[in-house]
Amino acid sequence: MRNLLVAGMIAVLLSACGSAEEQKTKPTEIAEAETNIIKQSVKYHTFSDPATKDIFIVQLRGDSVQAATVTFEIKNSKGEQIYEEKFKAIDLINYDLPENASPEEWDKFILNRIDSFFDEKNFATPAIKEGMTFDPYYADSTAWNDIKNDSSRVGFYYLLGKEDGRWIAYSEALQKVVMYFNCC
Repeated sequence: MRNLLVAGMIAVLLSACGSAEEQKTKPTEIAEAETNIIKQSVKYHTFSDPATKDIFIVQLRGDSVQAATVTFEIKNSKGEQIYEEKFKAIDLINYDLPENASPEEWDKFILNRIDSFFDEKNFATPAIKEGMTFDPYYADSTAWNDIKNDSSRVGFYYLLGKEDGRWIAYSEALQKVVMYFNCC
């Protein structure tokens, strides 16, 4: 009887500890796997390579819309991540939402922003239009010049908050996605 009790205790301990393989799972992988995807939008669009289409993904993850986290990422045609940014869902709120909006209206507004995040009007070719001028306060000169000199570069615009407008493009010279203009 005593041997049976000891064997039972050992079995319980082993199952509680888990296998060595399970222990190797990264905490961030667990957290992301357990986080609910409330809303997602995906778009295929030319961006890093004019001959292929990249995958633009925006996900709203969490337990409620307003408390959720937004993950915006771009993967090239090979599936390699070339850009990622995370921010709070309430960062999608801008001047278009009335000040006295109800919680339901906040949720609807955020969900609509996810749906319209990749509207075609947010893409521009060339990324830097004729007449746009470099401003060192809002942009990096190396990235700006590289993108300006390549008329096939596609720019993507998105707005965070009420005045944080961001223009990004893939810089061939720097071999990465860069924010070439950030302003109100």
